[in-house]
Amino acid sequence: MERVSIGRTYVLRSMILALLLLWPLLTFGKPAYMVDSAAYQNGGENAVGFVLNKLYPGVPSATAPDAGAPATETAEGGDTKVARSIIYSVVGYIFGGPDHKMIYLSVFHALLVGLTVTALFEAVAGASVRGFATMAGVLTFGTGLAPVVNFAIPDILAGIMLAIMMVLPFYWRRFSVPMLLLLLALAIFGVAAHASHPPVALGTALVAGLWLFLLRRQGTERPSASLLALWAPALLGLALVALSGLVGFGKVSIAPKHHPLALARGIDNGPARWYLEDACRDRTSYAICEIYGTHIPKTVKELLWSPNNLIRRATPEQLDRIRAEEKTILLRSTLRYPAQQAYLVLHDVPAQFFTFRTDLRYGGTIVRSPKGDLMLANAAADETPPLLEWLDVVAKLVVVGATAALAWWWRGMTLAQRGMALTLATGLLANAAVCAIFSGVAPRYQARLIWLVPFAAIAIGFARGGFRIRDRVSSDPALNRN
Repeated sequence: MERVSIGRTYVLRSMILALLLLWPLLTFGKPAYMVDSAAYQNGGENAVGFVLNKLYPGVPSATAPDAGAPATETAEGGDTKVARSIIYSVVGYIFGGPDHKMIYLSVFHALLVGLTVTALFEAVAGASVRGFATMAGVLTFGTGLAPVVNFAIPDILAGIMLAIMMVLPFYWRRFSVPMLLLLLALAIFGVAAHASHPPVALGTALVAGLWLFLLRRQGTERPSASLLALWAPALLGLALVALSGLVGFGKVSIAPKHHPLALARGIDNGPARWYLEDACRDRTSYAICEIYGTHIPKTVKELLWSPNNLIRRATPEQLDRIRAEEKTILLRSTLRYPAQQAYLVLHDVPAQFFTFRTDLRYGGTIVRSPKGDLMLANAAADETPPLLEWLDVVAKLVVVGATAALAWWWRGMTLAQRGMALTLATGLLANAAVCAIFSGVAPRYQARLIWLVPFAAIAIGFARGGFRIRDRVSSDPALNRN
């Protein structure tokens, strides 16, 4: 097999797949939004304005947002209270496009997916036209990939990250050096795009590294290069996140100035709230006690997204202490209520693993408020389009069929194919665990990755010759007999 390289055929196929994946944009006229979509543009606007002021003093900076869930929210003194991914915020702002509709961002997402998926599929299954056409058709119209591509938040980059991590360690020899560098850059960007991606990448690399050692014991190759291909996206992506935090906030951290979502989740679940209601009898125990005393909010929405939320009430200094104390509170509440916490984990992680659907809405619009910040408007009465509801039914059937095919083919798979399938399963489980434990069960968290199951099945199926019936018949004299 020739090495997969950046050539005319590869670029053309990537563009075709990207165009196909934009059908929701053509159908609904804009991407799907959530409150974070406007928040990323706010953060990017502030970041770009900050840089321009440094380069060109006197250029007016963007107005600091003042919404309930912005990408950056500042105190009156100018200190940033909370922030999402600086890197993706800048990308969201650059590709905001006319009227901040983020149409260009959907096109950007589609191009990244086209470049990634086309290269990975060719490495596993070969460069046949029929293979590419089957893969492109199923992923576009038989999975939730296209809606996720046209969702104006970084969910699709989690899929790109895992796709590369599950193929590159086992097929790295099949890529040219420029292609390897391109895929590595895309994976690093995927890791750095959201706070949930680094722990998913690290968890996947840790467990998949064990699969590598176990599988290589059955072969002759040393796993050093494969381990490097597996760990490089996670470690370099983590380094990029830390660097962006150092540049933006003067602090090396995976998620500097993050929303204390893990703490809010622990409070919503119960154990952290019960612990704090007792500990906060002494209002000096924790920073959050200074704000609420023993009257701790009961839900994530009340704590972080209500009109009088924690972000608004706390000072920047208090929020920094809350973030610093987050792990301590969660650990101590777990030790005090181990049975309840174990039940929540054992219930929520499997629930998240099997919960996926494209629960997206298109009624909202992104507007600029009188205070100058971008915000999501007209989203309250929004509903999921019936077309996407039908697509969810088809997608579930496709995932079930693809899973059954992978299980049926397992004994006949090569070591590389088994490694790819095991890494995919590991990534799906790591994603379910990270999202369920630190954020909560939500359909979109697993939907951002589940399309990789049909992708893997189609790629391995064509690699095994499972879809090449005519070729198999013509090459087997016994089957050609009358």
